[in-house]
Amino acid sequence: MTDIRYIVRSEWIKLWSVRSTWWCLGAAAVVVPVFGALAASAVDPVEAAALPKAWLAEDGFDPLEPLTAVLLAQFVFGVLGVLTVTSEYSTGQIHSSLLAVPQRRRLLTVKLAVLTAVVAAVATVLVFGTFFLTQALHPDGLGIGLAEGGAWKVLLGCIAYLLFITVFGFAVGAAVRGTGSGITLFMAVAFLAMSALPAVFPSTLRDQAVRYTFVGLAESLTTLQPDPRPGMPAAALFLAAYAALALAPAMLLAERRDN
Repeated sequence: MTDIRYIVRSEWIKLWSVRSTWWCLGAAAVVVPVFGALAASAVDPVEAAALPKAWLAEDGFDPLEPLTAVLLAQFVFGVLGVLTVTSEYSTGQIHSSLLAVPQRRRLLTVKLAVLTAVVAAVATVLVFGTFFLTQALHPDGLGIGLAEGGAWKVLLGCIAYLLFITVFGFAVGAAVRGTGSGITLFMAVAFLAMSALPAVFPSTLRDQAVRYTFVGLAESLTTLQPDPRPGMPAAALFLAAYAALALAPAMLLAERRDN
């Protein structure tokens, strides 16, 4: 059996040797702080000061709202997940990888572990950096500290969602193995299908259904407002279940298909 250290080192090199990795992470590093800063700068200090704090009232002022810019980057991280797998198939490098590591599920597991470790590190720097930037841009008295109102939980929620969408993209790429079809399927499920899903429920249940879509669960992880959405632990569990359901067919097909 191939030494796990060799596989990790190999996957690390492959991840950073692909140009798309740099493009995706670079795009995220621009989109999140820029749009977060624009949102923070647009706050009306008079109107915001007249509102209660978000963690005390549903319609309160949320100083962490600029962090919703993280949701704009979900496409980038999802595409990165897809490309991490499909780029090897498009270049034919997968043949060499399978010769070195015949255990396909083992190879996919290590590839995913390396990807999530990188995304976790990048997302942590990005989310915390955007937090401190946007709080500095808020008018005096309207910012929030890490320990105030559960702000640190929201930051961890942002990181968790970016990890989820990356894993979901990876699962789609591993199942489809084609770059174009992988990105198309990722977009169709993550955005179109999830947006259309509530429509299949009776009108009385649609508002509830929205809360369990990807974006609905993301909002539960990234907001301070005490509305009826699922709590952060419940939202994280639902996203973990979505990720497991997406990974299951990819791992099953890995041993049943030719190169």
